[in-house]
Amino acid sequence: MVDRTLVGRCGLYCGACGIYRGYKDGGKYRQRLAEFFKCPPEKVRCEGCQVLTPECWGSGCEMVKCLNAKNLQFCYECSDFEKHTCERFEKFSNEYLTDDGVDLRANLAKIKAGKADEWLKESEEKFRCPHCSQPLPTNSFRRKCYHCGVELSPKRD
Repeated sequence: MVDRTLVGRCGLYCGACGIYRGYKDGGKYRQRLAEFFKCPPEKVRCEGCQVLTPECWGSGCEMVKCLNAKNLQFCYECSDFEKHTCERFEKFSNEYLTDDGVDLRANLAKIKAGKADEWLKESEEKFRCPHCSQPLPTNSFRRKCYHCGVELSPKRD
């Protein structure tokens, strides 16, 4: 069964978000994120885009704020998205595509086409350690599995 709370409003699979993984997996990884972001570990917290609480990191996300201001659920609903004129989305999506091989536009197209469950299943498998099968975040937050310590390839397809 897929967890629909992990459907990112920008097209990112929340289950591979570093903040979500840090919160759910805790330990040294959460501490490392807190040090990186210069905040207390308890601030590294998120439940996923579909169930944000005021305590969630994603509540401060500029993409989420923009969508809420426009009363939209997903970026694909915005005319600026369609015209490629949303600078915030273009920068964000280009970083994920370049750094992690994650195509947010393709993900949003699947969500828009009603294939969110299929995409969630694919994403859940994609963002797992090939050695211990534990869930992992995108590459921008890790280079080795923080569960078992195995070195990972720099980019995943």
